[in-house]
Amino acid sequence: MQESLDPSTSVLYAQVRKAGPSHGHDEEGHLRLKAHPSNVTSVWLGDVTTTLLRVVSGVSTPLVQQSPRFDEQRWIISAKSGDLNLEVESLPYWGFGLITRCYLNKITLTGPLEQRARIVYDLVSSLGHKPWEIFRKGSFNRKIGEYGSNEKSWKEHIERAKWDLNEMIENTLSQKGESPEIEIARNALADDNAPAVLRALARLEADSIDIEIEEVDPDGAVYSLDEEHIPLVDLSSEEE
Repeated sequence: MQESLDPSTSVLYAQVRKAGPSHGHDEEGHLRLKAHPSNVTSVWLGDVTTTLLRVVSGVSTPLVQQSPRFDEQRWIISAKSGDLNLEVESLPYWGFGLITRCYLNKITLTGPLEQRARIVYDLVSSLGHKPWEIFRKGSFNRKIGEYGSNEKSWKEHIERAKWDLNEMIENTLSQKGESPEIEIARNALADDNAPAVLRALARLEADSIDIEIEEVDPDGAVYSLDEEHIPLVDLSSEEE
């Protein structure tokens, strides 16, 4: 597919809708849930970043690179997942940051494009709303950048992830043939449910594995027995 996505880095802006004192960080900057005894300050993470950290598979414990001061919703955190680096900056873009809706999350993903696109796809599916829908477009255009370009970038990542998932389905179809699991995977993709797509394909892969039981001699040599060549032993008579 043709696309204008950067081969190494994605920068996306998401509107924050909900936030509260859900987290904190310890003296080393490790992000913790709010009840952790090592916390030295509160961090209002918000719905976007909380969901983002949940959908990134194998993510490391996030580090707070810029700690909140008087404004608990202004911070920078970073984390890793394999070859992918993630950074999120929470910043106000209108109204002096007096309420949650004054804030955006600037999401920077660096790593393989397929992984970045899948994270964006899973984030949007899990949020239940469109993070590129900004409350104050005029303020965004003045302080951040062109609203339409941000929306376009979000949608291009989503389309890339859908294309990758559809390729997985088609490749499996060409190898295994049509089956109910292929149809389940297609329906899951139509519902923007990537985990269900992968589960259906995994079931099909598991069902297609034929396990052959072979005889092995004490020395480790593998052989099979043909009934026509099994020697017959007459046990009907005994020595007198």
